[in-house]
Amino acid sequence: MVSAVAPVAVRRSPAAFGDESLQAFQQTDFYRTIIDNNLFRPLGWRETRPVASYRLIGTLLPTDDTTPPRAFLQTTTENTTHIVSIGDKIDDHTKVVSIESKQVVLETDGKQRTLHLHICF
Repeated sequence: MVSAVAPVAVRRSPAAFGDESLQAFQQTDFYRTIIDNNLFRPLGWRETRPVASYRLIGTLLPTDDTTPPRAFLQTTTENTTHIVSIGDKIDDHTKVVSIESKQVVLETDGKQRTLHLHICF
């Protein structure tokens, strides 16, 4: 005759699994490499970073040499307006390189891009 053995639930404490050592391992660069370079992602996949997009509202070019040129920029994500001069930082990564009539050049992480004003009067 076959006797049935009831399954026994074995419960271990988190310390038995080395919970502290697991958390310490998850903080290492080795573990971060595994997460960042997931085997099941498509080849060449890169995580997209949110980049604040700006829209040029207008430029103000003074006639005298004492007043710097100004640009009016609007963020498309937060709907805020910035009044900036050459060399001003808009956020942590973006700064104003030049301001000309109906265009502004911004530099983000070493890459330059030009915003144009497409309004004709």
